[in-house]
Amino acid sequence: MKFTVRPLQTGDLDALLALAQEVPEVPHWTRRDYEGRSGFVAESDNRIIGFSIVRLVVDICELESIAVVKEARSQGVGKALLKAVAVWASLKNAVRLELEVRASNTTAIRLYKSFGMRTEGLRPGYYSSPSEDALLMGMELGPLHACS
Repeated sequence: MKFTVRPLQTGDLDALLALAQEVPEVPHWTRRDYEGRSGFVAESDNRIIGFSIVRLVVDICELESIAVVKEARSQGVGKALLKAVAVWASLKNAVRLELEVRASNTTAIRLYKSFGMRTEGLRPGYYSSPSEDALLMGMELGPLHACS
């Protein structure tokens, strides 16, 4: 599958909200929650097939959400979105990339580990619907982080 990754734009919000409804693992935020956020989208044939949402807190980049439609998984989309986030964060002088992930989401955990992230802690009962622990994962970022 051929796809491109580009920065999130305001005009992407309808497609992003629709995609979020297809992926039960991501937070189901409102349009207002997504407005003004930084992130990236992956597109194939003029259709958004994945997105990432990030927040910079001082010098730490928090990956708040990442989603890829089912038919585009295991094709490098998630890793490409992570790479875009890491490069963006490095350009913003972030020194770390951090996230929480459902402890049962083995596919996402495998992706994050393949990118160089490590499990750094546990947040009991962090998620609801259903209630579940969150693994805390993170990694150090160097100048213009270039994971492949």
